Amino acid sequence: MKLFIVTLWICLTQLLFLPQSMAGLIGPGDWNGDNIDGFLNSNQFPGVETSVSSLDFNGQWMYTAIGRESGNTNDIDKTANAGIGALDTSLSFSTANSSNWGAWDTVNFDIENLFFEDSNGPWNIGLDTFGSINDPGFKLFRLTQDTTLTYLSGNASLALFVGDIIVGFNDNHLSHSDADYDDIIVAMRATPVPAPGSLTLMALGVFGLMFIRRKSI
Repeated sequence: MKLFIVTLWICLTQLLFLPQSMAGLIGPGDWNGDNIDGFLNSNQFPGVETSVSSLDFNGQWMYTAIGRESGNTNDIDKTANAGIGALDTSLSFSTANSSNWGAWDTVNFDIENLFFEDSNGPWNIGLDTFGSINDPGFKLFRLTQDTTLTYLSGNASLALFVGDIIVGFNDNHLSHSDADYDDIIVAMRATPVPAPGSLTLMALGVFGLMFIRRKSI
């Protein structure tokens, strides 16, 4: 009995003093929450990515959160002045709500942006400044192979493809950098723009349908 109590006490103290990054993780089961490199080295991403040093965001993109470190609440907003905890209809993701993990949302960088922020600061770090001299606190990786994520709750699987971008946000880069870039991890995919030939065919098809309907009236 005494041995059991001692063993139980040791287990409880170890749980109490677990590093913050080990509690409440959302990500692959074999990821320990240490940094984005560990996340991408999990069995969900078996060497299928390459680092991106600069990327110009423009046009429409789809995005979805796929991983995070525990700790402070982190948000992604489409407006720079939304702020943490604001009741903002443009709020696209918060680590306090994981119900939309794996569900795609869209942003048009021609008229919008994605602003990452942490409950303790910094706030309103725009993703479209990635690659500038003043490091905005992101790491980006481009997938070089197709892969399927199977760990997201509420989603049987999430297919990612060659060319998709993995974004890791570093929450405290303005004061000091822990350089883990795992506070929010997002998958992004550029929405293809129809080629001029496709647009012409589409217009002809619509015109044809209108002509057939008019003739039948």
